[in-house]
Amino acid sequence: MKPDYKLVAKAKYIHLTADLAAALWQECYKKFYPPKQLDALVQRLQSADAIEEDIDGQANYFVVQLGGKPVGYFAWKMENTALHLLHLYLLPEYRGKALGRDILASCERLARSDGKGRVWLHVHTKALPVIAFFKERGYRPGAPETVDEGGIRMDLTPMEKFL
Repeated sequence: MKPDYKLVAKAKYIHLTADLAAALWQECYKKFYPPKQLDALVQRLQSADAIEEDIDGQANYFVVQLGGKPVGYFAWKMENTALHLLHLYLLPEYRGKALGRDILASCERLARSDGKGRVWLHVHTKALPVIAFFKERGYRPGAPETVDEGGIRMDLTPMEKFL
């Protein structure tokens, strides 16, 4: 079954994406942050208000659906010379089924067609399987960076691929 990508523009889809994000971030980051910090990060970065603010700032969010069922989401933003992949999350039971690979390939094609020379993103430094996923697809990791999000330290590894 081929996935559908639903553009997140209406309030219904913004709230659906925020609900997906809350569940996915809890699952993905529970090893790295205590519950209160993780709740604060989700609220600050992936609440309905935060997603709406991202969209107002020219980010493009999409809900990934299989057979009408939401199974994940991704977001990107065009910058001067690159496509910035902001988010790519899938429910655990849909990982390893080529969905992420296909989304990434679509983003790369989109960047090329828009004349961008690279795709870049950040991955949590301790998310080694995610880093490996991107390395297998030709992305190079940069030097780890520390970002402060409302007093919460996030250790991130930038990754990029030149097209």
